[in-house]
Amino acid sequence: MPTPARRNPSPTRSAEGRPMDERTPEERSTAEPAPDPRVRPKRPPSLWLLGDAWLRRAARVISDSADALNAMNVFPISDADTGSNLELTIGGIASSVTRFQRGTLDDVVQAAILSAHGNSGAIVAEMFTSVCRALARTPEQLAVLPPGAVVAALLRTVSDAANQAVAEPVVGTILTVADEAASAATQAARDPARSNDPLAVAIAAQHGAHDALARTPEQLDVLGRAGVVDAGGQAFVLLVDVLVEVLGGPAAEPLTVSSRPATPAAGDAAPMEYEVMYALRGTPTATLDELRRELSVLGRSVVVVGDEAVAQVHVHLVDAGAAIEAALDRGALSRIRVTALGPLLPEEPSVGGRTLVAVVAGPGLAESAAAMGAVPVVHRPSEAVSSDELARVMAAAHGDVVVLPNDPATLSLSRKLAGQLRTETRRIAVIPTNAQVQGLAALAVHEPSSDFDATVVAMSSAAGHARHGAVTVAERPAMTMAGPCRVGDVLGLVQGDFVEIGDSVVEVGARVIGRLLAGGGELLTLISGERAPVGLVDELARRAIAASRTLEIERIEGGQSRYLVLVGLE
Repeated sequence: MPTPARRNPSPTRSAEGRPMDERTPEERSTAEPAPDPRVRPKRPPSLWLLGDAWLRRAARVISDSADALNAMNVFPISDADTGSNLELTIGGIASSVTRFQRGTLDDVVQAAILSAHGNSGAIVAEMFTSVCRALARTPEQLAVLPPGAVVAALLRTVSDAANQAVAEPVVGTILTVADEAASAATQAARDPARSNDPLAVAIAAQHGAHDALARTPEQLDVLGRAGVVDAGGQAFVLLVDVLVEVLGGPAAEPLTVSSRPATPAAGDAAPMEYEVMYALRGTPTATLDELRRELSVLGRSVVVVGDEAVAQVHVHLVDAGAAIEAALDRGALSRIRVTALGPLLPEEPSVGGRTLVAVVAGPGLAESAAAMGAVPVVHRPSEAVSSDELARVMAAAHGDVVVLPNDPATLSLSRKLAGQLRTETRRIAVIPTNAQVQGLAALAVHEPSSDFDATVVAMSSAAGHARHGAVTVAERPAMTMAGPCRVGDVLGLVQGDFVEIGDSVVEVGARVIGRLLAGGGELLTLISGERAPVGLVDELARRAIAASRTLEIERIEGGQSRYLVLVGLE
């Protein structure tokens, strides 16, 4: 349910970042004249000015920290270039865009994609791109949020986009740090006392990021052996430090160089591994997904960011030529970079067998997941899924494990557990599913006989392309992205955001489906909840078919308690 948003009339800092005057009224009256009521108070800096200040300062801090970031770079390979790659990436964006503002968002996106260097640079470029698209596509929705909630929403956008860009997310990296920062910011923004204070929310994100970074050596053995934290995660912490600074907090401190960790030894006969990067123009999204899957078979550390206008491709592999050949007939190829990384180090050994674990919100969804080959873990929305129960199911699973969290809170928990339960003989992958329908879409493409890496890529891609919506009823008054709601109002969600308010379940549901259909699709899934009115799904299906005659409809009695109906479109 949406949390009521309240205005906080007494922030702890001024909009310019200076501590508020703590003198007594008597002291102030003797030291300065009373304010002139004819003079309009200075307005706080706009989102665009703050964004521009952050970009310039971030470029400087990362540049000053580049050598130190290089020195701690041991994952995914020890090639001492994370700092240099991020300096080129963020510096390239800053130098290409004279001013960050609404009219330059397309320029920022193109600069981010084309400036991306290395694995970490490609991930950070996708983070930039996701923020620009959120600002361009949902300005009205962001405008109605309290300032602190805007910070939290953008940090969540950044984290989700980065996870979607990486073919196989790894716990203990920049992805984990970004997710923890976003979760901490979201939690802070739910507090009415902090929802109007962007600095307070940013500081909460900063604490979450620093704590997550400190745990990375426990989550990745290569970091623990080298005695360092993840270099990409450390860079993200610096970016959050800069966010706190531009919002009025303490200045971000660049890193200083320490001794470089020893490079892990490799056998003399190990083949040479290369990093291949290039830009593609005119490549449809579906074709980019095909390329991502093909490259995941050829190599590792696959990251594909961007869209049909321009995309950036990154992969580590032995046969550099094969990575380039894979793109020759898929778009206009340019900016090809091939870098020798060193001898190829062996990956974790794989074992036979695989278990799918799906967290579901109702008995009907549990039956559907089980029918598709998964072990269901049922939880009620009013109760967070039990960490002990999920850990027990994952630990007892046979062979490699693929986890489908199917909601944001369980996604974060699943990643933590995966980091704790991975062994040298068993791999655990967490598919970044934030909704029940995404989990069903991922299960639908699972092929038990396929390679583990190819399976993770295929399931992640299917989940990412499943757009989702829902209909529920407000249980308390609140301010939503669609405006204020009262108890009993029917609320419609698309991609997790409240976009519709009304008094008819059918009408709100139909408008949610209409929003999803505007982006195209062939298969509409309607999942009825335990409190769904009789005939609701049938009426929504009838209206959907009237709007799109070629649409295929799938109906599931999910039995979930919070949402009257869940909607998925593929």
